[in-house]
Amino acid sequence: MHDWKRLFHLRLPLSAPLTPLAELDAILDKFPRNSLKQILWVANHNLFSSFSIALLPLLPNWEAHLPWQTLPTTASVVELAKGRQNQSEIPLIIGADQNQLQIALFVDSNSSNRCFQLVLMQTSRIRSVYASRQTPWAQESRGMTWVSLVFYQLPLPGRILSLAVFPVYQTRRALIDNHEYVEQLLAEKFLATRPEQIFDPYTFDFPDLPE
Repeated sequence: MHDWKRLFHLRLPLSAPLTPLAELDAILDKFPRNSLKQILWVANHNLFSSFSIALLPLLPNWEAHLPWQTLPTTASVVELAKGRQNQSEIPLIIGADQNQLQIALFVDSNSSNRCFQLVLMQTSRIRSVYASRQTPWAQESRGMTWVSLVFYQLPLPGRILSLAVFPVYQTRRALIDNHEYVEQLLAEKFLATRPEQIFDPYTFDFPDLPE
């Protein structure tokens, strides 16, 4: 496995999540398939969050293929839900606040500090309300989304070992797995195996980020 050491860490507040992946994860398997007709995503939205819903149809979750509408935070999700109880098709309302972005850079001492991992992690508080009179539902949870980029020396095309995102169906999803390049680096001894462990260059794990 990689032996990651943190080189850099930065925490930034966000007005809104950059993507709704954590919101999708929070409602996974909470409703029968196709029982919802619309999702209202409430936050102090910015350009990134507003654009990200256009990418939802690329995801496998059936909830991602519903109409998503962004709403500004003008009231609590409970108040917004109560105001829509008499609609013929009641939407699921999801609110996100306490949003933060953490940026971290790690170096792999098991590769003589040649391999790096860049991590972008987004965290937030997610409140979801479905104000159906027959089957009301509400939930509060902590959301986490991250992107991991592992590269050799520089993050350039041809030097990317892996690119992964979490969560997609509550698991990591590898977008890039450059096995051929990893095997080449191992053969040239630019990457090394530990004597006491089997080296796994395809893992996406990284040390915990500071609280």
